[in-house]
Amino acid sequence: MIKILIHGHKGRMGKALIDCAPLHPGLQIVATVDQGDDLGAVMDKADVLIDFSLHAATLPAAGLCAERGKAIVIGTTGHS
Repeated sequence: MIKILIHGHKGRMGKALIDCAPLHPGLQIVATVDQGDDLGAVMDKADVLIDFSLHAATLPAAGLCAERGKAIVIGTTGHS
């Protein structure tokens, strides 16, 4: 079972991930966060963070993933 944390769950793609996760028995969404939520408080629950947040939030999230040894999948747009 892969435990997933969705960063940016209130957006269109975050909602799509939440909707389709039950179709994949090997995946489990263990936490969701969005702007203003404490990512660090839930990071240790997950194996991987899927980032569909804002471009300004991706780098801090990636740093936290590196710090805690978590995988990250970045789907956020707007990066230069």
